[in-house]
Amino acid sequence: MTDSRQNSNLAETKMSLFVVIMLLLAFSTNSRADQSDPKLDNLFVLLRDANNKITASQMERKIWAIWRQAPNDTAFQIMRRAQTAMDKRDFKSSIRLLDKLVAHAPKFAEAWNQRAIALYLVADYDASLRDINQTLALEPRHFGAMAGRGQVYLHLNEHELALNAFQAALEWNPWMANVRSYVFMIRKHIRSLPKPI
Repeated sequence: MTDSRQNSNLAETKMSLFVVIMLLLAFSTNSRADQSDPKLDNLFVLLRDANNKITASQMERKIWAIWRQAPNDTAFQIMRRAQTAMDKRDFKSSIRLLDKLVAHAPKFAEAWNQRAIALYLVADYDASLRDINQTLALEPRHFGAMAGRGQVYLHLNEHELALNAFQAALEWNPWMANVRSYVFMIRKHIRSLPKPI
């Protein structure tokens, strides 16, 4: 396969993952919990042990719903406004709101993850990686942040780092078909590179 064809396939898969990310952004709730919710432990076991895609999707949705639960009303309102701005593709406004959110609720992992996504969408990859690192410091199981890290590294042409990030995401959620596609295509790309003499 030519480099242009491989790049085209990578671009198509990137767009697919972007669509998935935007769909995940739609899960919003006003309950009071976050990444420290003890229910997450069991949900991760059920997700990894699921024997079909339907069950896995149900567990994944429940995990995302808990992650997105803001710690208080102020955080919820800021998150909702940031979500609205993101939906309108007004990423700069979304980032400004998420700046307020991480200042208001610095231990709320999903605030950092959402800002990482917004920063990625304006191509501020270094800042996006910093927020991904903070997300994972607060919630080491955050497969969405791990997949986002892979996405950033792909844009930076750091294929080995991207592969590692996507594989880490699959360890926590083996049901992410788009991420699995990235792993397949990156491995294929790496195999196609000239071998060092």
